[in-house]
Amino acid sequence: MGKEGRIRQSYYDAFTAILPEDFAYKGRSKQPPNDPLNALISFGNSMMYRGVLSEIYRTQLDPTISYLHEPSTKRFSLSLDLAEIFKPLIVDPLIFSLVNRKALTLKHFDMLEEKMCYLNEEG
Repeated sequence: MGKEGRIRQSYYDAFTAILPEDFAYKGRSKQPPNDPLNALISFGNSMMYRGVLSEIYRTQLDPTISYLHEPSTKRFSLSLDLAEIFKPLIVDPLIFSLVNRKALTLKHFDMLEEKMCYLNEEG
């Protein structure tokens, strides 16, 4: 997992070359996301997890089993495992497209108590 973490860090560092400066990657923050890019990554990832879990429910698979994440009966680790495959193929290109086409700009985000960044409703 340490090697995977270093590779993922290099991958996220490359976002700076793809996205405009106001969406520059400054480091990954998840709980809570502290800038617009992290808010988009977290939102996209949660949508991907939900979609994968929805499809798992259509099968006979147990959503609490896991290969990469810590298995738990309190979370659906299989959806986390499977979503890892699709996030760089679906979520990240969607973020690049929305930001670079200016469909999402900084006006679409708000800060809560200067700690948490989130998508606003008005945009």
